[in-house]
Amino acid sequence: MVFNDRMKMEGKFEDVAGISPGREVGTIKVRVLRLWKVPAFMNPNETSSLKMVLGDEKGGKIHAFVRKQLIGLFDSKLEEGGVYEISGFFVLSENGVYRTTLHPYKIGFQSRTKVRSCESSGISQFGLSFTNIGEISSHSRDYDFLVDVIGVMTGIHAEREYIRDGKITKMVTIELTDHTGKCDCALFGEYVDELNKKIGKFSPGLPIVVVQYMKVKIFREKASIQNVMNATRLMINPDIPEVESFKNSIDVHGIDCDADVPLIGEPPKPPFEEEFLRMHPKKTIAELGDVVDDGVFVVCGEVVGVVDGHNWWYPACKCHRAVVVDSGTYFCSSCDRHVFHVIPRFRVKFEVADGDSSCVFVLFDSEMSYIVEKSCAFFVAQSKGKNVGPHPMEFDSLVGKRMLFVVSKSGKPSAVDDGSFRVKRVCMDPVIVEKFLADIGFSTPKRLSPIIDLESDGVSDDCRSVEGAEDVDQFLKDLIVNPPDACEADDDDPDAAFVVKRNLSKAFDGAAKPKRSIRLKKVKIKKE
Repeated sequence: MVFNDRMKMEGKFEDVAGISPGREVGTIKVRVLRLWKVPAFMNPNETSSLKMVLGDEKGGKIHAFVRKQLIGLFDSKLEEGGVYEISGFFVLSENGVYRTTLHPYKIGFQSRTKVRSCESSGISQFGLSFTNIGEISSHSRDYDFLVDVIGVMTGIHAEREYIRDGKITKMVTIELTDHTGKCDCALFGEYVDELNKKIGKFSPGLPIVVVQYMKVKIFREKASIQNVMNATRLMINPDIPEVESFKNSIDVHGIDCDADVPLIGEPPKPPFEEEFLRMHPKKTIAELGDVVDDGVFVVCGEVVGVVDGHNWWYPACKCHRAVVVDSGTYFCSSCDRHVFHVIPRFRVKFEVADGDSSCVFVLFDSEMSYIVEKSCAFFVAQSKGKNVGPHPMEFDSLVGKRMLFVVSKSGKPSAVDDGSFRVKRVCMDPVIVEKFLADIGFSTPKRLSPIIDLESDGVSDDCRSVEGAEDVDQFLKDLIVNPPDACEADDDDPDAAFVVKRNLSKAFDGAAKPKRSIRLKKVKIKKE
């Protein structure tokens, strides 16, 4: 303590860059560059720890944390942007992925840690350390450190929604450009709302975006960045020196910032309420079966059971089309080439009833992932690790669930016509379901038959009618499957590809082999 007191009296402080374990560390004078609360895993309403990034006058930065037991002691003493003299902390090695700084160590607060508020104009407000987009694009695998990026927003994809942990989460992808190149930047959850709110405050033109503490992810063999919940900082046209310097650099390189931000890709899907209540005609299952003309309709039904006797998944190329086994590898007729990496995708048949009639609905990858909240690859890997039934048991949890289905009906003959209907979109929102029922009515469905058809394969194995699932499905959930003996996974890499062993080739053969189709009979139950 005498050492610390002498340093403070002399106005000397430890350099953050020199902090290491195994020696007495004095007092540091730092700004809290970033501060966030980490929610508890089992109860998101509780805080499990406080995390910070601290920076000093020499530009050194280090990660810091406060354990749950001490949050009450330090929460009121620390605020983001504040400058403090801190002593009495302990030092640990920093490891793992998505580290906030390049420092090899981190500091932890303990009960004897002292925090004293002070001032300093010599410490950077945000501690920005930009990585140019060209460097980000050079990564061939996920990067262990979080990065800061500045760029012009030269494009934006349509906002999308997906289900995560039982909640609807928003996602939007923007395109950032600097003098070294372009990259995609994916924002999730509250960051989508923050982006929309901040963009709305500025006049037309391409805004300059600053994102701090972003993780680098490899998606479809291309590097992109995405936010880290609670840690990432998002700024639009901030009034900081770094932005002024960036403006000068893009003027030199001829980037036009006067244009409006263009929309990239396909337009977004309409909101659930719009599509399920107003866009399409409403039909009962019996009426759907009697429709002669082509069209898209909305039907309310209750899941009665899974139709077994066919594969609930199929191996697909990255273009989302089905592949066939050919000479020890796979062939995609859509791409007209052999492929060495395939992705399992859902194709599940359900018996659905509305009390009067029953039919079979076929759900593909996007909608099944929405319902079960997991990727097809997860269930494929799970099914190979233990003895399971004809389909994952999680599918049975859908039995008895009432949903709205947007289905397409075509009067044109197809190669495989078994009387089933392809589902384009599913809604499980009880409020929207009740609004739908207020218009069309609903009866309690009865189990129509223990087995509908054990041999029909549903839809063509060619799967050309399958719409490409949204990028968000792949971005969040893709798990690449390799052909037998093509490669081996790295046991030390948690993100290594799931490797298909030789004993999976039969499964692929079965998923790719055309089966004879048997037309399902329509079954009606008369009201008693």
